[in-house]
Amino acid sequence: MIYLVMLLTSTLKTSNHNNNNLVETTCKNTPNYNLYVKTLLSDKRSTSGDITTLALIVVDAIKAKANQPSEIISMLRSSSPPKAWRVSLKECALLYKVSLTVSFPEAIEALTKGNPKFVEDSMVGCFGVSQDCEENFKRSISPLTGLNTVVHEISGVGRAIIRNLL
Repeated sequence: MIYLVMLLTSTLKTSNHNNNNLVETTCKNTPNYNLYVKTLLSDKRSTSGDITTLALIVVDAIKAKANQPSEIISMLRSSSPPKAWRVSLKECALLYKVSLTVSFPEAIEALTKGNPKFVEDSMVGCFGVSQDCEENFKRSISPLTGLNTVVHEISGVGRAIIRNLL
């Protein structure tokens, strides 16, 4: 019995070590190593998942980050924003809404069905949404710069991990 417990403990340690190596190797292939490690380590699934699981973690993280500008936009639009922001906020709301209601569900479905090319397209799209939203404020200071930057960076990391599946 003691031998069985020791064998099981050793197997679990090896499994966790292998997953740590997968996370480490995968993170090194992204444009922002620290962001990727932080994103993965914040999710329990990273300790036992394969590369597809790691990709799902990143897609979920991007989706969560993309929700933040949408919430801020909604709050700003209802609080009588400066005139220069009104059209830009409306445009950004539409961009993020499409991403959240179309791109992410398609990305998750494509990952679960083993078709990473569509997931890469979604990551590129989200990367573009954050840029386009920021460019909408070219005549004034964007109230969304910080959030757009985070979405932009994590989308780039997401694309890099998806490329490992292609």
